[in-house]
Amino acid sequence: MMSDGMIHIKAKKRKYKTKNPVVKISSDAYNTLVDICNESSMSMGQIASEIILQSVDRIIYDREDS
Repeated sequence: MMSDGMIHIKAKKRKYKTKNPVVKISSDAYNTLVDICNESSMSMGQIASEIILQSVDRIIYDREDS
């Protein structure tokens, strides 16, 4: 995260999935998710989805000039 309070992500195009996709995350991210789950009654998938959906307005896509 940069000092502007936004989440900066390198831009890349991917195709949408219609079924339940699986995403691998780092061990640190997984362990943080476990800590959050231990304080919640929601499942890991529900929490990860909620975090993503609630943070989408804070994301800035950094596009490289080609």
